[in-house]
Amino acid sequence: MRARRPAVLFFALLVAALPARAQLAEGGARALALGRAATALNGTAWGEFNPAGWAGVTANSADLFASQAFGLSELRTVALAAAAPTPYATIAANARSYGFSDYRETRVGLGVARAIPVSASRALALGLQVHLHNVSVDGFGSTSMVTLSAGAQVDVLPGLRAGLHARNVSALGQDTEAELDTPLSTAPAVAVGLAYQASARALVLLDAEKDLDFPLAVRAGLEIGVVDILVLRGGVQTALTGDGTVPTRLSAGLGIRSGPLRADVAVERHETLGMTPAVSIGVDF
Repeated sequence: MRARRPAVLFFALLVAALPARAQLAEGGARALALGRAATALNGTAWGEFNPAGWAGVTANSADLFASQAFGLSELRTVALAAAAPTPYATIAANARSYGFSDYRETRVGLGVARAIPVSASRALALGLQVHLHNVSVDGFGSTSMVTLSAGAQVDVLPGLRAGLHARNVSALGQDTEAELDTPLSTAPAVAVGLAYQASARALVLLDAEKDLDFPLAVRAGLEIGVVDILVLRGGVQTALTGDGTVPTRLSAGLGIRSGPLRADVAVERHETLGMTPAVSIGVDF
């Protein structure tokens, strides 16, 4: 079993470092089903795609999330997120574990978001998130680092919301690409997005993200409410390289809500590496 570990570790590192960090499936099953086009999505406990989205949380909220990239237990992610609105701001916390015994990333985060009125009918939501990352590699030891992310969202027109997310801006200028013990999700990135509420039951999302290490990624998602308790979702994500060498990823899922309880399931298909299933269970209280 020990003889297999170097090969498994190499594979885990390889697939997790693919363009746009796409294999680290996190941030909730809803966002995954929407092709990760969640920069302008608000009102959820997850701040992975934009901490400004916490400003739209209207009740105490907690979510548990699990995913397993390509069905491999070595690439499993388990995460917990919670957000609590107060009269002054929304306070959020989250924790995530990724990997297996030979390679393990753990992360804890704290964040805050606040909506600032800019007119009688419009507000600017601002959010900040601090993460403490730790990575442990069998035979290499472990190390930790702190990153800072910031985001903003604003309603530019009735039904049209825009978002901006600067992920891990504190890592700008750090030359850590070749370090084995650098967490795989800490590369700086900037994303912009739109969320258009086409009708009471239809939400359309569009994102563009530039990770400093990889080409521009484009994402789109659609969410349709079938009935009051059931929502269907779909999404697509690709990268603009000019030669079509980056695989396209398709995703789909559904959400069910009954009172304060909700459940979301999603599956993402990488055309080369296969399926990544994910599930979220949450409660408002």
